[in-house]
Amino acid sequence: MNRRPLRDVENFHLWMASGGICSFEGCSKRLIQNTNGSLTNVGIKAHIIGHAKNSARHEYMEEYEYTQAQLEDVSNLMLMCYDHSKIIDDEKTREQFPPDRLFAMKNKHEKWIASRSQEQKKKSIALIHKRLGAPLTDIEFDGEAPYILIEAVEEQTEFIEFTCDGWEEGKRKNEVLYEEFSARIREREANAVEIFPLSPIPLLAHMGFLLTDTVSLSIYQFDREREVWVSDKPQENEKVEIKITKDSNVNGKRELAVIVSVSGTVKVKDINETMDKPFDSLSFTINNPGLKRVLYREDVKFIQSIIKDEVEELIQQQDYNRIHLFLAVPAGLAIELGRGINPRMWGEVCLYQYDRRTSPRYQYALSLL
Repeated sequence: MNRRPLRDVENFHLWMASGGICSFEGCSKRLIQNTNGSLTNVGIKAHIIGHAKNSARHEYMEEYEYTQAQLEDVSNLMLMCYDHSKIIDDEKTREQFPPDRLFAMKNKHEKWIASRSQEQKKKSIALIHKRLGAPLTDIEFDGEAPYILIEAVEEQTEFIEFTCDGWEEGKRKNEVLYEEFSARIREREANAVEIFPLSPIPLLAHMGFLLTDTVSLSIYQFDREREVWVSDKPQENEKVEIKITKDSNVNGKRELAVIVSVSGTVKVKDINETMDKPFDSLSFTINNPGLKRVLYREDVKFIQSIIKDEVEELIQQQDYNRIHLFLAVPAGLAIELGRGINPRMWGEVCLYQYDRRTSPRYQYALSLL
């Protein structure tokens, strides 16, 4: 007998009942998967009692009062990640997962989702902006996933054209992505937004600039060592301190270079090789900058607010014609710095891409107007 395809309402019920999280006990993986070129929260619809005669637990069909036609009912389905859907069905391990155990898992997981606080039950739309390396096929969190993810909008084409035309095309794709993202938020009536960025810094700052007026955002940082997305700061994490350097470098020039050293140290000699006009400079350096420095939400907000306040105070004093951003920062901070730019106050903002193989090492990428 052919399987009955699930109706849209049944698919949506599974997504909502599972909270967009694998239903296998102890697994907190968010279920995002690339399907027909679009990232959505689908996971694997795993049967508790298998559909085919030789499938896992099919011999229990009558004992649990199912008919063949009823095996596609949502009561017999669990939303799982790929790995756990295979473990429960594999011939070598399926005996460890009798129907009673899986029905209990499903029931416990769905009750847990239903009991979560109102804040956690917010419906979220994810924006995945990953233009470095291979595309994401799933998103794994450090800790519990905070929202019920109902859809994801993505741009995951690797960015390789570091030319004037390439950057302009990158801006155009950002604008198209932003319009699609905003439309999905309205259509789905989402009340939470989650951003997963891993792209060249100028493109992320531009995307943040576009996102300024959307609903409140949760921006995640990718911890490369643990290969998980993080947001909330662990208690034992090193406190962020910022050194600000400006007085001796502010001499009434018409252009301002804003230098931010977090994931690396921006060297003044590299900026001097890039700038073709005299400039004032305002520098921000955290303690122990480096590639392995992971910034959490609290740190990102702290750094962004300090940079925004200091830059805008200087703009009011000096009335600069143009601002140049030289950023060695994690992806999440690049988004937030872009969000903090007020075009009516800042005027033209120029962004640069760093590459130690080029001369000069900082090459102009794009402007925010």
